[in-house]
Formats: sequence, structure tokens, C-alpha cells
Amino acid sequence: MVKTILIKECYSFFTNRRNFRLNGPLYDAVNIAEDDQWRRIRSILSPSFTSGRLKEMFDIMKQHSAVLISSMKKKADKDEPLELKEFFGPYSMDVVTSTAFSVDIDSLNNPSDPFVTNIKKMLKFDFFNPIFLAVVIFPFLIPILEKLDFAFFPTSVTDFFYAALQKIKIDRETSKQKVGQVTRSFPKQ
Repeated sequence: MVKTILIKECYSFFTNRRNFRLNGPLYDAVNIAEDDQWRRIRSILSPSFTSGRLKEMFDIMKQHSAVLISSMKKKADKDEPLELKEFFGPYSMDVVTSTAFSVDIDSLNNPSDPFVTNIKKMLKFDFFNPIFLAVVIFPFLIPILEKLDFAFFPTSVTDFFYAALQKIKIDRETSKQKVGQVTRSFPKQ
């Protein structure tokens, strides 16, 4: 029934999400893209999620799960209460960076890693941010703020990730790295 409503019969009503257009360099991110651009990105990403690729990712997920369990046991042995967010956030980040980018950051044991700190800065969102409030209250300001290069994401963070992705791309082109092999290859801050 959900598939019928969201895909077959009412797709034209649920095609695009609200886009404030102040995404800076992330203007074409998959969660922001619309219509034909979204279809193009989706067609490029879909082969990454075949059953064979997901099976290859499973071993990487098992490795990170073992690290998660050992970290939780260490904390539980001290009879301290476990704050699940401080375990599952880094675990999720480790799995995503390892499977998607072949980068091992070990954020459970190294929370001060530049990759971790920049992701935290990027995901930190404040509803009382003056830019966000201005866009919500005065939507006609969006084109002006866009021309002035205002963005919801800090420039230092997006620059870091662009540099990291460029380095990963260059490393893969030079070494023809195999899938599943995890390396640490991103720039220092």
C-alpha cells in the first residue's frame, strides 16, 4: 500500500523535498537534488547497493561491530551507565566511512580525529541560526543570500571534506585499490 501511494499513484506529489538552496558546495547532494538531477545521481549510486556489494560490506560491518561490543564491555565493566549515543554515533560513522570511502577512522577509540570533529561540526544544526531564521521568515532573501555565498554548512568543513575526497580519488586512481581494503587517507587539519 505504501509503495502504491508513494511511488505508483502519487509520485508527482512526493518528488522533491523542501530545499532552502543555501547548501553551498553541497548544492547537488543526493538528499537535496530534484527531478532529473536526482534520477541521474540515483542511477549512479544504485549499483553500489547490489546484494553482492552489500555482502562485501558485511565483513567490514562485523569488524566494526566487534570494536563496538568491546568498547561497550569496557565501559560496562566499570559499572558506569552507558550513553548509547556516544557508542552508536561513532559506530555508524565508522561503518559508513569504511564502506563508502574505504577510510578507517576508528572514531570509537579516537573521538578527536579530524574526520570525526568535522562531521560533528557539519551535523550540528541550530534552528536559531540567524541565516536559517531569515530564510524561514523572509524566503524572498534566499536568492540574495545565495549570491552572497551564504551556506548552512561551515566553509572550513566543506573544504576539509572536498580535500579528503580528492585525496581518496587520487589514491584510488594511482593504486587501483581493491574493494573492501580500508586505508586512512585523508588530509590532516
